Amino acid sequence: MVKEEPQFEVVLKMVLWDEDREAIFRRLRVNKVTGERAELIYQAARAERVKSLRIDGLKGLGLGLGCLSISVACYFGFRLDELEVSRFGDGFIALPLLPWLLGLLASILLAFGIWKVIQGSIEILFASMKKGSIADR
Repeated sequence: MVKEEPQFEVVLKMVLWDEDREAIFRRLRVNKVTGERAELIYQAARAERVKSLRIDGLKGLGLGLGCLSISVACYFGFRLDELEVSRFGDGFIALPLLPWLLGLLASILLAFGIWKVIQGSIEILFASMKKGSIADR
């Protein structure tokens, strides 16, 4: 198996740091790994990189879907579209503060959820095209 090769860990680190393909193959040639074997090691390391990036994308997608669910549950669970607050007097105290705060919370969660769903989806779809080190995430 390719992952059991002695040079796999070194190549994996280089791929995760997004070092140049030629530098990686030069390192393999120095260690007397050439041809199809070198290509298999490189492809396995690339697959690990893409897998790691997609896992991060799935985490973002899950967080976004969770925020969207909480936002919708907050809106409909508290019936913010129909909620009436009894007035206790005039001025600031009379403001329907609770529905306003719950509405604000639901709006913030909705916006954050949409952002994370889009970001997570893009990370999943374009994981193989990402440039730069994984450590920069």
